[in-house]
Amino acid sequence: MNDSEADSQNSNFILDLASLAVCTIVPLVSLWLLLRRTFTSNTVATIPGPSSRSWIYGNMPQLVLPDHYGEYEFQWQKRYGPLYRVKGCFGEDRLVVSDPQALRQLFNDPSIIRPPSLSKTAHLVFGEESVFCVEGEEHRSLRAAMSTGFSGRTVRTFLPVFVDVAEKIVYEWETLLSPGSSPRLNVGKMVDLATLDIICDAALGFRVNTVQNPDHPLALSHLHVLGYAFIRSKSSLVAEYFTAHIPEFLLRLALHLPFGPLPAVLGFKTVTEKLMEEKAQEFKTDAGDKHDLLNIIRSGKTDILPSQIVHQLPLFLLAGQDTTAAVLSWAFYCLAQNPEFQQNLRQEILSSKFNSQEGELEYDNMPLLNALLKETLRMFPGGPLLERWASEDCVLPLASEIVTTTGKHIRELPIQKGQSIFLALGAYQRLESLWGSDADEFKPSRWLEGDPCPGYALGPYAQLHVCIFMPSHLT
Repeated sequence: MNDSEADSQNSNFILDLASLAVCTIVPLVSLWLLLRRTFTSNTVATIPGPSSRSWIYGNMPQLVLPDHYGEYEFQWQKRYGPLYRVKGCFGEDRLVVSDPQALRQLFNDPSIIRPPSLSKTAHLVFGEESVFCVEGEEHRSLRAAMSTGFSGRTVRTFLPVFVDVAEKIVYEWETLLSPGSSPRLNVGKMVDLATLDIICDAALGFRVNTVQNPDHPLALSHLHVLGYAFIRSKSSLVAEYFTAHIPEFLLRLALHLPFGPLPAVLGFKTVTEKLMEEKAQEFKTDAGDKHDLLNIIRSGKTDILPSQIVHQLPLFLLAGQDTTAAVLSWAFYCLAQNPEFQQNLRQEILSSKFNSQEGELEYDNMPLLNALLKETLRMFPGGPLLERWASEDCVLPLASEIVTTTGKHIRELPIQKGQSIFLALGAYQRLESLWGSDADEFKPSRWLEGDPCPGYALGPYAQLHVCIFMPSHLT
């Protein structure tokens, strides 16, 4: 038997084993979950919320698969308040929380963690040594080490990278809008490629130029896996539900199955593993004075091993690129919807002076630009709905009293171990009780008139938990 035939037989064996495991374990898990739910009481069941359209899917399609994000969620908040119950798959009770006091508790309670399904998926995509996956002291050490690369002084040193990519975007757009061409262009796609170029160059030290070369292997694998991550379906909801209860070694076997997002994940891992090998070799040979984020972290005062730093590369690619691209795309969209503000912003930028010492625009003296970014992040945060899971029993304090379906008035809610909780940050940042009756309106001027939301601060930037990739958000 030659090597090719042996590899083929090994591949077929892995596919057969993965298929058998999936077909066997899913029915067993379903039976166990059904029996467990039947004989377990849950106080969350008494919290008011929308009725379920389906026992299999619950309210999940309305919550995470609407035609327009928040189509149901924002209306539910107005009807039921900043804390309510929805049905997950197979009758599971889940909480949706935008109550500010409850959110602060959830962010600071170490027993509130990422759900098992998300943790297992992150292990497959980012690797077990990623700061997204490690916990406890190792997480704190990695996070502290990474913070050295996110200071304002460090970020400003990447200005030439930003300018270079911006000039390439302008050139491509001018070419696409040349006389005789179509008057339409896909702004979002170009911003996706541009932010990928910036992350690769500034953070990782790889110059890929996908703006002018969109068929680059990294761009193809990266956007492929992102497409599956954000174009979800009812079947993906069920798959996520079962993922939480399937052993991780079986999920690794399932990566070799030729359907759904699995080939995309495998392709992304193949490309990023090659990049990680190149970066590890660069660290070993101490190749010069490369000034990228990974090298800055490596040269900082830290006990983190170079191998640990290299393993942050897949996370930087996915978490750093997509959230930034999404917010920038929304900012362009909002500018297009507000031509008068756009014109005033253009005049502010053109009239702004360069700092002679730093060689950059005086960003802090540009109130309209700051107002645009803050309002875009308020309306369209990078992570509007985060899922968490209670690893042990706890009590959730509430800023607003709620009345249960049994008529009981409560200001705190007992949470049982295993409870799924949605942190509705997008909804929180549209609470009329905090942001005013115009909370659903895009209104940059609210940031020019003083503090638009006194009293509650969930994040380090403008009281917003924006979920742009920064170490402080990896909680």
